[in-house]
Amino acid sequence: MSAPDRIDQLALPERMLRLPSFLFVHLAKQWRRLGGARFEHDLRGQHLMILASLEDHGASSQKEISERLGIDASDLVALLDDLEKAGLANRKRDERDRRRYAVMPTPAGAKALRQRLVEVERLNQEMLAPLTPAEREELHRLLLKLFESYR
Repeated sequence: MSAPDRIDQLALPERMLRLPSFLFVHLAKQWRRLGGARFEHDLRGQHLMILASLEDHGASSQKEISERLGIDASDLVALLDDLEKAGLANRKRDERDRRRYAVMPTPAGAKALRQRLVEVERLNQEMLAPLTPAEREELHRLLLKLFESYR
């Protein structure tokens, strides 16, 4: 069943459809459903954020990653364990400060990030297909404005 067919069958209360927060949550569930069906490996959004951050900022300490991305330090350890186990990132003692670990993506991690971002872009195109290019740009601009106000 395609996304539009599924939505056509829903009979959601009108008063809920007037709430942007309800629409955000409902669309996020749809995004996760479509993404979960499409992505067979275990890279989740936070894994991608970490890999992208490491590519953008270079090798970083766990504390720097945690602060930069707003990920709780204990959650970050588990995410880095996932990436390390999959061969997508490495942690090694920081040569400047032996108390810290420097985290860096592996070549496989950089490749996995590039491939997944292409797949995510396709999913975005599919989910936003009902919008014109101008509407997509406007939606993106508005979402960035909201995002920036809560950083």
